Formats: sequence, structure tokens, C-alpha cells
Amino acid sequence: MGLCKMTEEIKTDYYLSFTDEAQMASAMVSFFNQDTQPVLDEEGNPTFDEEGSPITEDVGDPYMVPNSVCHSIDVVGTIYEPTGNTLTAPDGTEYPETAAVPGWHVNLRILGEDRRADADALSSYEVFPTTPSRIWL
Repeated sequence: MGLCKMTEEIKTDYYLSFTDEAQMASAMVSFFNQDTQPVLDEEGNPTFDEEGSPITEDVGDPYMVPNSVCHSIDVVGTIYEPTGNTLTAPDGTEYPETAAVPGWHVNLRILGEDRRADADALSSYEVFPTTPSRIWL
């Protein structure tokens, strides 16, 4: 993939919330890569399909591509927020109690237009926090 097609709207940020990490991986599959290797014949030569394209097979597990010239992904994971209660440690130090916010959270930044359709396909997971836990600088 080359440089992203730039428009007036150069970058768009998405705040996403999934039920868990597995759902995130499934939903964001377009941001994952899968290594492949050629399928070899009996003599060890690469094989080709009817159109002359090499036949390949997947190798290893798919993996997230966190950054490219067209996108950046910040996996936040579980977010903890204060409950309003104060707890006391065994040494007497007081500290705010926190509780997990439901979901597995991811920030996605799209640069240009090339990955915008992939990001828009995640609209059902988009959330609109008033004060995000983490933001892009």
C-alpha cells in the first residue's frame, strides 16, 4: 500500500468498544495480516492457479498491524474509572476505588481515505466518550 489519498479531512479518530478482545480481533480483521507461503508440487516447485497466480497457504496466526501510513491503532483494553468511594491500604494510605468500564476499548485513527471504509464498517462498535481515557497527541 502506498501513500494514502489525502482529502480536506486528513484524519478521523474513532473510539471503539467491543465486548472483549476476541470480538475486537474478529471485527477488526481488515487491520490484521496473515503470512503466507507458496504451495509446492511434488518436485518442490511453486504451484499456480488457472489465471497463473501463485497458490499460497496461510502460515502462523493472523496479527494486528497497529500502524501504517494510512492508520494507527491504540489498543486501550480495559478502562478503569473511579467509583467515588475511597479505600484504605493496610498502611493507612487512602486511595480512590476504581471499577472496570464494560468492554475492550480501541482507538483508531484513519489518515486519508484508503482505510475509511474499513473504519466505517466498525460503526456499530463506535462510542462517543465525553472525556476519553486516552487520546491521540
